[in-house]
Amino acid sequence: MVTVKADRKKPLASAAQAARRALLLDEAAQEFRARGVAGADLIAIAARVGLSRPSLYNYCSDRTDLARQCYLHLLEPLVRDLDRAAGSGGSGLDAVLQFMAASQERDHSHAIIAAELEALPEGGRREISARQHQAFGLLADLVARGITDGSVRRCDPAIAARTIWGLIAWAPLGDMWARGAEPEAGRLTAELGAIVESGVATGPAPASPEAAGIEGWASLAPAPAADRAGEIVTTASALFNARGVEGVSLDDIAAELGATKGLVYHHFASKAELVAACLERAFDLYAILLDRAETFATGVERSRSGLALNVQAQLDPAGPMSLSAAAYHKLSPAQQERYSAKTTDLLDRSIAMMVLGNRDATLRPFEAEPTALASAGTFNFVARWLPRNCAMSHRAIAFEVSNLFLHGLRAS
Repeated sequence: MVTVKADRKKPLASAAQAARRALLLDEAAQEFRARGVAGADLIAIAARVGLSRPSLYNYCSDRTDLARQCYLHLLEPLVRDLDRAAGSGGSGLDAVLQFMAASQERDHSHAIIAAELEALPEGGRREISARQHQAFGLLADLVARGITDGSVRRCDPAIAARTIWGLIAWAPLGDMWARGAEPEAGRLTAELGAIVESGVATGPAPASPEAAGIEGWASLAPAPAADRAGEIVTTASALFNARGVEGVSLDDIAAELGATKGLVYHHFASKAELVAACLERAFDLYAILLDRAETFATGVERSRSGLALNVQAQLDPAGPMSLSAAAYHKLSPAQQERYSAKTTDLLDRSIAMMVLGNRDATLRPFEAEPTALASAGTFNFVARWLPRNCAMSHRAIAFEVSNLFLHGLRAS
């Protein structure tokens, strides 16, 4: 009898511990979304689930282990959604759209952890990368199934899968940037199914980068910095993009440059000052590509140019620093206000391209702000999520990404 009672207690204790762990990972996801992995407050996370800091380490060995567990915890439901979609009847396109619908109910804070993946220990990076690429493969299989059954137009399934995943992952982050009132939260997420199915353009998808008029970013990008301060900013931008702002120290930047930290401090009095310089450079680069996009006559041409150039800029190791809430947290209130205004200006220019397309009928009618925000999801993660050993040129990748956003997957 005693043995039976003890056996009953073990599953109950195990279930309670599993439930507490799931709650802990959900709370960690919200903290990572707000502050990034390196900037997250572990004590606050523990307190919100009724744990002391020492007891937190019964569930994880350190911050990076918590991030690893959190990423896999958030990814698992999406993989199950993919498995269900793959086992459903109907066309490949139907299966993709079924997955899209299910994904709207999921937490996509794993995208924040992905932005700092390089800051995790090698073992954790390998585990996450393997599981993520497995998910990409499952989604690519659905796209390939649609090409075979005729429901999906010809495209590169691997790039399509990663573009779709980027749209899904960006949606909750984009909703945070949206200026709509509280009742309108989630407007961006609501647009995604229609974008993936049919795109936002009214015309047919071009068959090649040449037919689409895809330009190379290299022809517009400024020459490499000739001064030491400029080299520091370029190097820091690349490291911040790979590991997140909080995951990179001035020592890391100096080591990457093969210099001393004193050299960095000679040009920048603090990390916050360097972050601000990286943001200034980023906004200058984003303005260059938008200036070029705005030289085209129609809304669809401007949208295609802006998307294609953004994709290539993100793939360029010397490209602009990605805009993130974590970067803004390093700044003074006055700087936050300045760069928030610059972000708003970029969004307004992107919205104007969409509005022009609505008016000239090269883009279908839709709500311009959430759709413009959604476009950022197509390029924000592309450099991190490329297929292993991808041999495609940056221009070809930009063509595939812009085609999906503008024309969707549906075969015409």
